[in-house]
Amino acid sequence: MTRSISPALPTRRASCRTLLAAVMLAVGTAAWGQGATGTPIRIVVPYPAGGGADIVTRRIAERAKDILGQPIVVENKVGAATAIGALAVQNAPPDGHTLLLATSTTLAVNPNLQRSLTYAPDRLVPVAALQAVPFMLSVNPQTPISSLRDLPAYAQAHPGMVNYGTLGVGSSNHMLGGLLERRAPGLVPIHYQSSGQAMLALARGDIHLYFDGISTSVARVNAGELRGLAVTSRKRVPAVPGIPTVGEAGFPELGLSIWYGLVAPAGTPDAVIRRLNGAFNQVLAQPEVIAFMNADGTEPLAMTPQAFGTLIREDRAVWKRTIDALQIRLE
Repeated sequence: MTRSISPALPTRRASCRTLLAAVMLAVGTAAWGQGATGTPIRIVVPYPAGGGADIVTRRIAERAKDILGQPIVVENKVGAATAIGALAVQNAPPDGHTLLLATSTTLAVNPNLQRSLTYAPDRLVPVAALQAVPFMLSVNPQTPISSLRDLPAYAQAHPGMVNYGTLGVGSSNHMLGGLLERRAPGLVPIHYQSSGQAMLALARGDIHLYFDGISTSVARVNAGELRGLAVTSRKRVPAVPGIPTVGEAGFPELGLSIWYGLVAPAGTPDAVIRRLNGAFNQVLAQPEVIAFMNADGTEPLAMTPQAFGTLIREDRAVWKRTIDALQIRLE
């Protein structure tokens, strides 16, 4: 007699495999909530190695790995105004082992600036804010511009002869320069591929003005290599106390800053996000970390994932107003 194979058997085996997978995922998530998994965490930095964003990420990662009890690897994926790095993290497994060093550019500027994004900001969820970074407007010391208040008159007296550096159309410093142009007509933007190139051009006198993230400007200003005209923060920066804010100089519309923070692929379990957030906030509370950030003119941004999400939404609205006012759009 021929024995028939029960059609239910493969179904039961599939159900067992599904149940086993679910149990393993639950165990993995519970382990994340309770302690280290031993699997390395990868932080994707969408900026070049050696820049301000890269340096602070590596410093924080070095301290966070000891708290989390697992290695942290920093990987630079540069290009397309942070889109290459953002897309890589967006498509990574949502298990907490791949994070993106996001900035205002990634989650606040680009969604308003670009008509079509290659990544979806709503597929990246907040994990931990890290750092508040104002800009500093600097000039070459040989330039006769001694203050921000003097700039409109000088530009008017030298039409088309005063220029400022940017990192390309739609970059943060391009938009700050655009806002400045409205008060000092005739300024000419000069585009560079990196902040390092723009800063070198400024030091050589190839350009007159540049809005740079303050962390890479403070040392040069204090050494006399550059002259700082104003900072875009609401309060003066202790690292350069003699430099006024843009508000004090009469240009409150230039009061724009950026932030750095960590985000994860959407679907990352809440327990994983809470554990990561707690570890990075511990790092931001360490006196040595506070000291090195303050020395660069920046501040630590320790907050909950929910508060970080609010910051992202509010910042997106601020940059939208700026982009709409300048009527800049990229395809």
